[in-house]
Amino acid sequence: MAAIDKLQSGSPEFEVTDSEKTIIDLSGLNWQFEGTLPGRGVEIGFNEINSDITGDAFNWSYAQVPGDVYSDLWRTGRIDDPHFGRNSVKAKWVPEMEWWYKRQFNLPTEIIGKSLELTFHGIDFAFDAWLNGEFLGTHEGMLTAAKFDVTKIASFDFRRHGANVLMIRLHPAPRRYSQVAGRKPAWHGDYWVSLPPTGIWKPITLETKGEINIDDVFVHGEPTSDQKALLEVELTLKSNHKGKEQVNVEFEIKGKNFDSKTHTFKEQISFDSEVKTYKFSYEIDKAKLWYPWDLGEQNLYTINTKVSTGNEVFEDKAEQTFGIRKIEMLMNPGFSKEEVENPWTVMINGKRHFMRSGTWGGPPDIFFGRASKSKYKELIKLAKEANLNNLRIFGWHPSEIPYFYELCNEAGITVWQDSQPFASLTIPKEESYKKIIIDEAIEIVKSQRNHPCLVILEGAEESFMTASDPAFNLAFVKEIGEAIKPYTKLHFVPGSPLSDDVGIELGFKPKESYHANDLFYAEGKLIMEEYFPALDFAVIPELAISSCPNVESIKKFIPKDEIWPPGPSWGHHWCDFDVLRTLNYEVLGDESVNSLEDFVYASQRAQGVIFQYALEHFRRRKPRTSAVCICHYITFAPDFKWGIVDYYQEKKRSFDHVKKAYQPVLASLEFKQRRWEVGSVLKGNFWVVNDLYETFENCTATIGIKNDEGEVLVTEELVIENIAVDSALKIESFEFDVDSRFTKRFWAFVILKDAKGQVISENDQLLLIGNQEAAKKELNRIGSEAIETKELYGTANYYRYFTGLAGEDGSVEADSKQLTANGF
Repeated sequence: MAAIDKLQSGSPEFEVTDSEKTIIDLSGLNWQFEGTLPGRGVEIGFNEINSDITGDAFNWSYAQVPGDVYSDLWRTGRIDDPHFGRNSVKAKWVPEMEWWYKRQFNLPTEIIGKSLELTFHGIDFAFDAWLNGEFLGTHEGMLTAAKFDVTKIASFDFRRHGANVLMIRLHPAPRRYSQVAGRKPAWHGDYWVSLPPTGIWKPITLETKGEINIDDVFVHGEPTSDQKALLEVELTLKSNHKGKEQVNVEFEIKGKNFDSKTHTFKEQISFDSEVKTYKFSYEIDKAKLWYPWDLGEQNLYTINTKVSTGNEVFEDKAEQTFGIRKIEMLMNPGFSKEEVENPWTVMINGKRHFMRSGTWGGPPDIFFGRASKSKYKELIKLAKEANLNNLRIFGWHPSEIPYFYELCNEAGITVWQDSQPFASLTIPKEESYKKIIIDEAIEIVKSQRNHPCLVILEGAEESFMTASDPAFNLAFVKEIGEAIKPYTKLHFVPGSPLSDDVGIELGFKPKESYHANDLFYAEGKLIMEEYFPALDFAVIPELAISSCPNVESIKKFIPKDEIWPPGPSWGHHWCDFDVLRTLNYEVLGDESVNSLEDFVYASQRAQGVIFQYALEHFRRRKPRTSAVCICHYITFAPDFKWGIVDYYQEKKRSFDHVKKAYQPVLASLEFKQRRWEVGSVLKGNFWVVNDLYETFENCTATIGIKNDEGEVLVTEELVIENIAVDSALKIESFEFDVDSRFTKRFWAFVILKDAKGQVISENDQLLLIGNQEAAKKELNRIGSEAIETKELYGTANYYRYFTGLAGEDGSVEADSKQLTANGF
């Protein structure tokens, strides 16, 4: 009965209260929502709705916060699942409306007399808010918080469903990304449809405040010597109180995920302004450092900060997590100053961190109401299982919720991210917009900088190569970089890539960074064995190849009558049939279009083989190359595109290829070609790449060939006397005679064992029987046909795969026949 009483009393879902401070989280399921035409809500008086038990909003639909409008509409039955089939185009009316969200709640009487601050931690995109009929204000920008003093507005009366009525009006969602770039990520592109997300995507909290409050605590900790560390602590206080105050500050620092003594430091300071930052330096002994998972332990600390006035009256307290680690950026060896001028090698506590990265195409769902914490947790676990030690968030995606960074801190996965979501367009040029962007950049950096997982910041994604005014974009992002310098010690890169044709015209050096996506877009004009070895760059921030999701996953979002042969919903979800058929032929020797299972298997195998070939190549270049990133690790919707883990958190077959290529100790087989004819001599090179700071001596390697059924045909044994730490070394060349026992598809394999006989690396590469030059000609033919069709219909028009869907003269119209993809 007590639980029912609590629910009916409008109590918050989550409350942290002690004798000093109360934080009430208004998140949860006890929200309601309704939509109107723009402007009608205030006209009707939604903002004046009161706490009547069966009041005007009694029959509004229920909603979840954090969440989003589309998920709430789907759950209540007003729209069909936008992820299924082509339903998303049927939901395009949603962003034309304004959406009202209502939350009622009671407040504990223990906080009567205390100042109260209501914080909206993130709403996408613009909103107005009222509490108990009083207008609080307006805010724009999904990545920054809005805070309001509600001390004089909040009610301590009791009502069955809550005496306080919070009303939020979400403005109609933006329709032009160019008008909100940097403040919201794009909602279109080549793996999503033009359906802009909108909703309350982060929590809303109510917090008690003192006269003087903690605005920010930042700890920059670096090791010094003899297991000691220097902690530079920045404390920012704010107050509406005018006058000089003596303030007592106490810091308590201790291990969060390990046992340690508590380090206590006390300060007395003078506070005489509305906002002021204080800096302190402390040395602690027996410091435990934070490393990426393949270089060491992930030791984390907490700092508890408490502020009181001179007469020991409590004012505020806060807790943050941080790690002690020293990041240095070094130049990549082997390049001249005319080739590379930026440092690209990340050193963490003196150890080289070769970034084996994947693009985090998150959040786990573009509809935030479906991006649960369990999905985040599973995806970070799978990233580590795939041997990724870094995730890259580029400008097509938002910087993440705190839970993402917490998981990365704990898992030892570093993060390389754009400071704000700029991608593939010219940034707005108004000076007023620039000021907003810079202010928000500072706020975002300050909110994330305690996370030890963050290692590199960038300014923009493909915003030079695709923009109508790349010079303006470059100047803009450089200003952002300068503006955030006082707030972070992380290295800032203006954008990515730097060394394409446009980047070089802008003045960047020719071998900095490059997006290795040409194989995907070349439509058979390139092959992997010639393309990737020709790339000579310090880092590869993007390497893109697509594939189908798993068969069972396809059945979850494609209508039954469109599953096979493929129907238009495949095209709607970005299946580029021509590209997949071309890649299938390149990797497997045929287009694999005879069945759903064959096509899916082939596309995933092709993606995996290409990723593996490229990743191993770039890793063998270490330390000349210091990072490579697959595009993507995940995407935020069900699609036929980039990820190696699909939308349903299911691993594709390509996952295992990346896992092999990203082993910290990699036994790698290098081949100049993948097709060999019977009677020829197969030649290759054996390498060992070691990203660990561990030496291996007196190792043995078995190199061999097995057929497609797994039968071993021939082997060769090698002895490796020493595998040095942090190294990439060509060990020896090898060759085998190709005879009639070799099946059409066969595997070259290697097993590397240490002196005790323990396997430290195991790897294989898929190869083919065939004529290399003949295959190139066939690829070129397939690709030429695809390019001709694409030029007729347009690059992103999937109608080209379904004759009749576009109403071509003389074809069967779509309404008189169930259309299926041409060639299937």
